[in-house]
Amino acid sequence: MATGITVVCRFADGGWGYLQNADVTTGFAGEEIQTSNATNALNQTAGNSVGSAFQDRVVTHAGMKVVTQNADSATYLWCYFKGPDGKVICPIQGGGGTMAEVPKLYKPVRMSSGVQCWGAWQAAGDSATLVASLTICCSDGTCDVFGSTQVDATSTELVNKDSFGVGDALANKTAMHYWGIYPSTLGINENLGGVSTLWVEGPAGEIKALIPPGDGGYRQQDSVGPSVSIPFRIQQNDKAYGNADT
Repeated sequence: MATGITVVCRFADGGWGYLQNADVTTGFAGEEIQTSNATNALNQTAGNSVGSAFQDRVVTHAGMKVVTQNADSATYLWCYFKGPDGKVICPIQGGGGTMAEVPKLYKPVRMSSGVQCWGAWQAAGDSATLVASLTICCSDGTCDVFGSTQVDATSTELVNKDSFGVGDALANKTAMHYWGIYPSTLGINENLGGVSTLWVEGPAGEIKALIPPGDGGYRQQDSVGPSVSIPFRIQQNDKAYGNADT
């Protein structure tokens, strides 16, 4: 069964854009989500990166939804606009197949050549070895996404797409908005031998943030989970972890 990711974009000029990749490989790596026009139903050209398709237009709201054919287990892991330099410009919130919101972005994003939209998903399951993800938006506008496949009852670090931890990627920045995802059907700590949140700790082990993860839309498919908005300072050698026990 194929699993597709759809992204709906709302522009500052009042227009809309529709993106879809109808067969995205599961996992933290994700794939690009380009413009789509199935059965020529929409007045737009298919198969283009979002920046090229909508040059100079500013996206103010966007939402991602993930759907598996004839199943309801597909869950949101992460979604974002990516710049020509490969860096995350701004995350896009999302959920499962019946997710019905188009949330306001944490900052407007101007479209230009080289800007792409990427997304990732995973099937929900009763497992301690799923991928956990953590999205962080900082006060200076910097954003990044971290993740890793968890190991049962073992602290496992979350790293970004370039294999950098939170401290190496975002040193000396202040995290302003952040949310975690762990798509377990019964929670990240079902058997109570692990930790019921993701967390960020300093080099001496001090706890800097506890982030209760959402399930990516498995149970509340029509709702985007809110971010945590309690600022904390990120320093070199800080690390983010999960410790699943399900």
